[in-house]
Amino acid sequence: MDNKSYKRELTIIIIISAIAGLIAQYISFTDEYIFAYRDSIYRLDASRRFLDAMNPGLFNQIGTVWLPLPNFLMFPFASVDFLWKTGLAGSIVNFVLYIFNAIAIFLTLKLLTENKIAQYAGTIFFILNPNILYFQTTPMSEQIYLTFISLAIYYLVKWNITKSNKDIIWAGVHTALASCTRYDGWTFAAAAVVLVFLISIKNKNGIIKFSFYYFFPTAVVIIWWMVHNYIYYSDPLEFMRGQFSTYFQLKYYEEAGRLLTKHNAFLSLKVYYFDLYLYTGWLVLSLSLLGFIYYAIKNKFRVNSFLLYLSLIAVPSTLLFLYLGQVIIEIPQSEPAGYFNSRYGLYAIPGLVIFAGIFTGVVYEKFREKKNLLIAAGVILVFLQIFSYIYYYPSKVPAVAEGRYAGYKGTVTYNLAKYLEKNYDGGNLLYDFRVFAVPPWSGVYLRNRITYHTYEIGEKALLNPVPYAKWVMFYLRSPDDKIYNALNKNENFRNNYDLVFSEEGLELYKLK
Repeated sequence: MDNKSYKRELTIIIIISAIAGLIAQYISFTDEYIFAYRDSIYRLDASRRFLDAMNPGLFNQIGTVWLPLPNFLMFPFASVDFLWKTGLAGSIVNFVLYIFNAIAIFLTLKLLTENKIAQYAGTIFFILNPNILYFQTTPMSEQIYLTFISLAIYYLVKWNITKSNKDIIWAGVHTALASCTRYDGWTFAAAAVVLVFLISIKNKNGIIKFSFYYFFPTAVVIIWWMVHNYIYYSDPLEFMRGQFSTYFQLKYYEEAGRLLTKHNAFLSLKVYYFDLYLYTGWLVLSLSLLGFIYYAIKNKFRVNSFLLYLSLIAVPSTLLFLYLGQVIIEIPQSEPAGYFNSRYGLYAIPGLVIFAGIFTGVVYEKFREKKNLLIAAGVILVFLQIFSYIYYYPSKVPAVAEGRYAGYKGTVTYNLAKYLEKNYDGGNLLYDFRVFAVPPWSGVYLRNRITYHTYEIGEKALLNPVPYAKWVMFYLRSPDDKIYNALNKNENFRNNYDLVFSEEGLELYKLK
């Protein structure tokens, strides 16, 4: 292909993804979906905290548990008040990366097949996925991770063809960036370096060199993260076993009877299947399964072909973590039913659309002489998929459904934030950040927020909040609200604060 045609094709992908992305951005912004997830608030606040905090700084505000790359990427935008309060600081970053993700998928398909239908179909499946479209409007880390993983897959597939030092280094760099975004990247890196090593052995070329070039950037990220945790928390594995870690959260869910997939293989399989079904749609999931089978048969499980399977590593790893009780997913088809952490179905989408694109191309080649019939069948199938999204909205778009379930308009948390937006007149707010996420648009800057472990004054405020907090927030229905547990029977608190907001157990007090 000449350079002119190549640029034209990339331009088409950029234009389509930009239009789709901007439409989703507009809907999410105007309908106030950007901060529907608590984590979207926490993520953007973490990006802002380098500048806006009681003790601002770089390394001291990186924290633990959450890997820091999303915070670094969003910080320049989050430092602007308007972009922070509206959430657009995260939307801008994820919109750009969403476009790069589409490009990465398109380029990967170009390496795998010369069929234009396959290349465009797989990419369009990604671009128009409503769950992907929603997450690229938020400050969440999912789109950032998917982009870097997709770029890593592209360069790995390319290296498998070229055996170029440059390609394996770029694959390693993007894997490291993914590994500095989500811990899923660590699993990907471990599996990928084994395949790079095996492929190099088979080819009798660069056995040590290619493995080193690939894994070194990720090793630097992992070692640095452990050193950071040791310096600031005295435990290199604080992110894994500290008080804010997933391990501690899962203990709470298990005690509450919500971790029923643990040691239950059938339920784990059922929950994850329906999660994938909801996040990809029945059409793409069916095409991807057929594409996977076709690819496996065609390549006869040759070791060189295994690199593409890495795009689906989220499938076996999530199933394993569900079974081990290290992940919780709640959807309407789970036990118990609900919406929580459903976004684990998102991580396999880049791989699924690639295999779906491959099979679409195969079908087109097989029946190209019956082009009109093929087009009609394709239009009908796509129409039925779109119809199911619209007719059953938002239940068939779990990314949005969970957001509505968690913190959309009309919830008690939203109503309290609206009260703050209208009535907050300065002063510090004391609250348990684990129980309630204060959205930026509430008007309370991070430097005016105190929680139980806030630098130097958190513990003092739990004994006597008067010198430190003008506002105090409780959630009576949370048995673990540390502020409520400390102050509920505190006579000094009761004598000096008035109740100004109360709804469904959520209470806000103001200093007299």
